[in-house]
Amino acid sequence: MGIIVNTNYSSLVTQRNLTNATDSLNTALQRMSTGYKVNSAKDDAAGIYIATNMETQIRGSKVAKSNVANGVNLLQVAEGDLGVIETNLQRIRDLAVQAANGVYSDESMTAMEDEVTARAAEITRIATSSRFNDIELLSGNDLTNGLRLQVGANSEEAQNALTIEADIFAAATADDLGLDTGAITAAFANATSAAAFIETVDDALADINDRKASIGAYQNRLESAKTSLVTNIENNSAAKSTIMDADIAEESSNYMKAQILQQASAALLTQANQLPSLALQLIG
Repeated sequence: MGIIVNTNYSSLVTQRNLTNATDSLNTALQRMSTGYKVNSAKDDAAGIYIATNMETQIRGSKVAKSNVANGVNLLQVAEGDLGVIETNLQRIRDLAVQAANGVYSDESMTAMEDEVTARAAEITRIATSSRFNDIELLSGNDLTNGLRLQVGANSEEAQNALTIEADIFAAATADDLGLDTGAITAAFANATSAAAFIETVDDALADINDRKASIGAYQNRLESAKTSLVTNIENNSAAKSTIMDADIAEESSNYMKAQILQQASAALLTQANQLPSLALQLIG
């Protein structure tokens, strides 16, 4: 090869290699510092599109998981209040069974009636005060169409929503359960009336038990939905990691390789730039 002054081909080749090594070094530095191997669309256009969709699903699933937890908490509040109502109904039933035995005086019957009236008033108080996030649960004023819970990350109703039936949230005051003041007064007029009143209380207890059973079934469904969401979050996160996350061990090796090539290219560029000076020796 001749000695050429105007065009230093060796220098150009070395400059190109130095640029490539520097670019590789910068890429490795960026990936190690961010933890991502895809830092912009140009790094992997298809990959970043897929990863963005996965991130949407992950974030939506996390919010849906929170929705499920809120739904479970609401049902637990309703169940707890229904349990207290049930306890009062059981005591009312005990008193009705007791009053059905015709050995009590009028004063004793009145005393039992007074306790039943007080417990009926407590049932009404609990039903009207049962709330979750200012939503009335057992008054019959709210949730007349049931309760819709968003338990999935997307919009399709069948796959992403669960509606809790309105019957659970029907009014559970004493009057609504058949324990109004008139019924109580009539029930404790004599033993026969008290015996008939037992059936009324049994109907009220059956109503409460049906609601509690339904709540238990919905809680199981929500726990299942929660498990599905957790699994979805894990799998999508793993898939996204495969696309987006950098392998630090690999990138550190790339960094060292690029650093060595950069230093070598820089040293060789100095030698390549001196090649045209050989022409001076020929002239001399």
